[in-house]
Amino acid sequence: MRSLIGLALVMTFSLAVAPGCKRPPANAFPGTNTYASRIETFKITPKQAHEIAYKAAQKDGQLQYISRTPIVVVKRWYVFGIPQPSGADLRGYHVNGDTGEVKFMNEKKTIPNPGR
Repeated sequence: MRSLIGLALVMTFSLAVAPGCKRPPANAFPGTNTYASRIETFKITPKQAHEIAYKAAQKDGQLQYISRTPIVVVKRWYVFGIPQPSGADLRGYHVNGDTGEVKFMNEKKTIPNPGR
């Protein structure tokens, strides 16, 4: 039991961000270096993610909630929604960049774009 607790503590501390190092932001907007480096690590390209989202929106009859390109990446998810002048509206189709899982989020939250 003690070895399991010790292992858990070691794993917790090894996953922590080292002092002085910044954790990458959860949100990445297209046209930024953060976005470019994040999507390089995905198995699903933005084009493939759009095809997945489009098929789901078409099936659901909700094409009004899908953009042609991702409006933001939140953690490991592409977000296809309605672009806003000040940021990204999370209402829309989210596609996991690793698995291709798609889900519709009826979230009325907007992520502000610090670059605008």
